[in-house]
Amino acid sequence: MKKIIGILGGMGPKATVDLFNKIIDLTPAEKDQDHIHILIDNNPKIPDRTAYILGNGESPISALIEGVTRLKAAGADFIVIPCNTAHYFYDELTEMADIPIINMIEEVGKHILKNYGKCKIGLLATTGTYEGRVYEKYLNSLGIDVIVPKDEIKKAVLNLIYEVKAGNYNFKTEELYYLLSEFIEKGINTVILGCTELPLVFCPRVDEFKDFKFISSTDILASRAVEIAKE
Repeated sequence: MKKIIGILGGMGPKATVDLFNKIIDLTPAEKDQDHIHILIDNNPKIPDRTAYILGNGESPISALIEGVTRLKAAGADFIVIPCNTAHYFYDELTEMADIPIINMIEEVGKHILKNYGKCKIGLLATTGTYEGRVYEKYLNSLGIDVIVPKDEIKKAVLNLIYEVKAGNYNFKTEELYYLLSEFIEKGINTVILGCTELPLVFCPRVDEFKDFKFISSTDILASRAVEIAKE
């Protein structure tokens, strides 16, 4: 029998749906009964993770724990969190939660090491993920050098992310290329989409960015969740 996946979602809701869809798409199935049992706690009231990391908001840890507890009580065997910035709280969360929680950032690191080796890689993410050094914590130990853009571009990335959260997916190609401009200057063409809103914008438009290889944190988390559920 497959394990039951618990998705701690709502950060944001569309990214949660994206993960759910990708788990379904990655599951080998010929009928309903072949799919994986998935429980979703889509709580958009969890306090903003970036605001807290920047010292401007309430801690989300209590709400995160409550969500994990609900999913465990409902029968989840393990938890996945489709929010990169929330992994800033991963250690604290796992200490308080009596259920396995898959570390999306660590899984991204393993994927990069397996497919690209020790390398320099660009990161597009929230300001909270940048300031909290969420990716550096796991990837640097693997010999992967995380390259982040200048503050001006970081701010533009965050603005785009909140536009997506507000339901806007229509961006001009030159706007998106601006976010990548510093990576282009440094000769870096492999970029982590380190916020689960970003694959919603970049992945449908990969043909416009043929010189880039995008690593979707959502795709990697979905793939790993399917693997674990089938173990």
